Amino acid sequence: MTTPESSWIGCDVRDEVATIRLQRPEAGNRLTNAMALALAEALDAARDSRVIVLRAEGPDFCLGREMAPPPPGAGVNAADVLRDDAGPIQRLYEAFGRCRSPVVGMVAGRAWGIGTVLAARCDLTLCEEDSSFALRELERGIPPCIAMAPLLDRMPAKALAHLVFGAEPIGAREALAAGIVGRVVESGRLQAEGDALVQRLLSFPVPAVQAVKQFLATAPRHHEPNAVLYGAGLLANVLGSR
Repeated sequence: MTTPESSWIGCDVRDEVATIRLQRPEAGNRLTNAMALALAEALDAARDSRVIVLRAEGPDFCLGREMAPPPPGAGVNAADVLRDDAGPIQRLYEAFGRCRSPVVGMVAGRAWGIGTVLAARCDLTLCEEDSSFALRELERGIPPCIAMAPLLDRMPAKALAHLVFGAEPIGAREALAAGIVGRVVESGRLQAEGDALVQRLLSFPVPAVQAVKQFLATAPRHHEPNAVLYGAGLLANVLGSR
């Protein structure tokens, strides 16, 4: 059955590129649980595309999750939290992990809460110079540990601590320095710069691109010799299969 939420995630495939869109601009593209699950399904459905683009309609990329914390005395137990709060986001993270092709994030406006996480979770992320990023959950008494999980290997610990404990938005250049995004572009240039990046990715051989993505996602951290050995094995597999 078609529901309003089923139209809040859009996906189309053209010329080996899958474009997934958050389509709830009237609510700042706030992510409901159903949207998180639909986004996970869209990522899985796009697995055969050479490049996956994640973007949003409207002035803001995503203002966070649409889920108010339970009031004190509501009687919510740990099982409820795991099912309703953690479960849909965990499935979304897992879908990102199953993508063998690079995911390109294109961010305009505010990317707050889960919006910050989505921006960081993409393999390559471009944002406009007036974009902002924030994790303000502590203001509502929520420890954003689920949101922080994908950021641990993507941001310096001090930068992540300031983002969470400061609970204030940071600008595009700060996000670039912190590793949330990979490139800042002029306002109004996001589409053109994103398209150029996608075409550049399409110009490379698929096995080489997928090997780089696999290495970045799974190489041993903080141990250069092991990382070198792992990278050598991936390189040997790619070159040996030509």
